[in-house]
Amino acid sequence: MKILRRWSRASLRSTSSNPELGSFAWLLHSAPPQFSPQLVRSPSLNHGNDLPLVCRVMAAYKRSFEQYRPSGSFWDVSLADLKRDIHDALIGTDRALAAKYLRSPDENTFFWGFDAIAKGPPGTIEPHEYVIKSLNQTEDWQVLYALWLMNGLRSVAEGLGARRVPYVETMPDQVGMHNVSAQTTDQILDQIDRALGLKLLFPNPFPNELGLASNRGILGFRSIHAIYQAWRIAQIAKGRRDFKVMEIGAGLGRTAYFSNMFGVKDYTLLDIPLTNAAQGYFLGRVLGPDAIRLNGEAGPGLLKVMPASNLATCTEKFDLIVNIDSWTEMSRETADSYWQFARRSTNAVLSINHEHNAFTVRDLYSGDPDVTAIRHPYWTRRGYVEELITW
Repeated sequence: MKILRRWSRASLRSTSSNPELGSFAWLLHSAPPQFSPQLVRSPSLNHGNDLPLVCRVMAAYKRSFEQYRPSGSFWDVSLADLKRDIHDALIGTDRALAAKYLRSPDENTFFWGFDAIAKGPPGTIEPHEYVIKSLNQTEDWQVLYALWLMNGLRSVAEGLGARRVPYVETMPDQVGMHNVSAQTTDQILDQIDRALGLKLLFPNPFPNELGLASNRGILGFRSIHAIYQAWRIAQIAKGRRDFKVMEIGAGLGRTAYFSNMFGVKDYTLLDIPLTNAAQGYFLGRVLGPDAIRLNGEAGPGLLKVMPASNLATCTEKFDLIVNIDSWTEMSRETADSYWQFARRSTNAVLSINHEHNAFTVRDLYSGDPDVTAIRHPYWTRRGYVEELITW
């Protein structure tokens, strides 16, 4: 800890306005920038004629809920209790009420548990805010959050090879010497654009999304990490237009959004019904309603939003199954069932998960002698392991 404190003081010595990092430094992959990036919030937007999409989301939710059988996990029970009002709106007939919940998740608990745009239940605070305040009780948490987001963005650029990884075994004034001309959010995004050969865009269809300002939209925590996740998926796809992906536990669908931008179009999101509803509305807003296919719908959309209850009858084969930050949050029984589904539905799994809970992803596959796993620390978030598992 003393070493970390000396490092954080030395790295910030030239700017007295920067915060004392203390234990918060454990979250960072490298020394923070010599300035404090500013956080901004997204404004309210005209949602346009979204009522047809709202009606589709409501209809799909009703079909999914009819088949829904809670597993007994935190995700199925505790969060469902916290979101009872959203469930009642989606299962009902008042499309204006349902639209209110879908359009303004910052005012309710809809996204609580899988995205930062949410109003916490009474007595709680947003999980990232909680982590930062637990590690550092003296500084403004939003100042530290901005440093964490910027550190994540720089790590994405380094993971993609768009930016050199700083070499620390040298004179202090030479650390990061190759990156001095790319320090702002837009400059780092320009580096990433050049590596990808396209311009990243960050849609913000919801008000009060907190993140870094850029000339392409506001970069929130999940969006930053989704860039790298989608890039890894596109790397594995190797440009194949018929490459089929299923993501189990897909959050709001940000990784699916960037994967679509990177050319991976055939993408299935598998989740519980309430999260499916959020995914369908978000992706319908940012990619267009014709790009998605909700539960029970027929149509040309290759981006499919599927309830987990459909898994038992799913015979489709996938080129890759992805799980990010949820496998080790499930009950062991549920996690094993998803692993067995993966074994019969694909020959490749990309997992990005932490190992803090009762079991690890490695525990799921370690007893299978035909499985090979390439395992290494995750580029953009400390404490997570990236594993490419094949057989």
